[in-house]
Amino acid sequence: MTKKAVKKKAVKKKTAKKATKKTVKKKKSVKKKKTATKRAKAATRGGKKATKKTAVKRSAKKTSRAAGKTSLPRAVSAALGKKSDQELADAHGLPVATVRAERQRRGIKPLHWNNWTDKADALLGTMPDAEVAKKVGLTVNAVSARRRRNGIESYTPSTKLNPHNWTAKELKWLGKLSDVEVARRVGLDSSTVGAKRTSLGIAPHRKGRQSRAWSKKELSLLGKVPDTQIAKKFGIPRRKVIAMRQSLGIQSPVVAANEARWTPKVVAMLGKLSDTEVSKRTGISVASVRGYRVRHGIPSRTTQFRWTDEAVSRLGQEPDADIAESLGIDVVKVASKRQYLKIPAYREA
Repeated sequence: MTKKAVKKKAVKKKTAKKATKKTVKKKKSVKKKKTATKRAKAATRGGKKATKKTAVKRSAKKTSRAAGKTSLPRAVSAALGKKSDQELADAHGLPVATVRAERQRRGIKPLHWNNWTDKADALLGTMPDAEVAKKVGLTVNAVSARRRRNGIESYTPSTKLNPHNWTAKELKWLGKLSDVEVARRVGLDSSTVGAKRTSLGIAPHRKGRQSRAWSKKELSLLGKVPDTQIAKKFGIPRRKVIAMRQSLGIQSPVVAANEARWTPKVVAMLGKLSDTEVSKRTGISVASVRGYRVRHGIPSRTTQFRWTDEAVSRLGQEPDADIAESLGIDVVKVASKRQYLKIPAYREA
């Protein structure tokens, strides 16, 4: 081969290599463009989903706020606490729960709040609890609890219209036979038999297991000792102790102790002093103080402490506890104010 032919071959090889390199570069650039477009599309889809989620959350918040702020007619709002919730709901065609929720949101006491008069107590047992609740203006559960606490049997037409004189033989059947069987033998309704049995503190009959006989000592401790202690001492399930105590209309000693601590002197402090101060003076927890105050519609003490230049100048120069005691505020407020101003705590030299 001549020199010219060799040179031509070398030139052809170089041009072929350059062409392959260019094609490879073009393919790579095309791939990069495709991946970039795919990523951009995915990002736009994700952004749309995120915007949809945020829109759904905002709409849910709006609906929850709207549900929390239920608008009632002016006549109903003006009569809250002056008439019973049931009476207002019936008169304006509204659900009782809606009226009750709005009254509680405004912190208005219900009609006849814990105000059981002799006339209202005289109605217990003479008619169904639902009718008593409508007349007194309370819930059915409140009326039932009051009736059981006073040891009054529930109203049944058979016991009021046709009172039955129980013989000694018939009383022995209670608890040993089922209420249905006793009712069949005596000729009464099974609910009447059950009411008589519970009023005597007799447990119901159960197949395959004999009803437990309560001793006089065990019965004498009901209402005087907590239910858990009675259950541990005599090996009785706690729920059975509670059922027996409630059937006899005896109040729990824990509930009685909680009610006894709310003396007129303690109640007079609510709203005038802060919940924390009332807790310190009485030994009652802050949560219990706040819960009692809210339940009875007593507004909180909203006087806000304002920092003066003199009080601020004392921060870091004296212990936080001394400053709090002299200003009549909590130590946490003093410490948070000092930390907010980036003032180091006081240290004795």
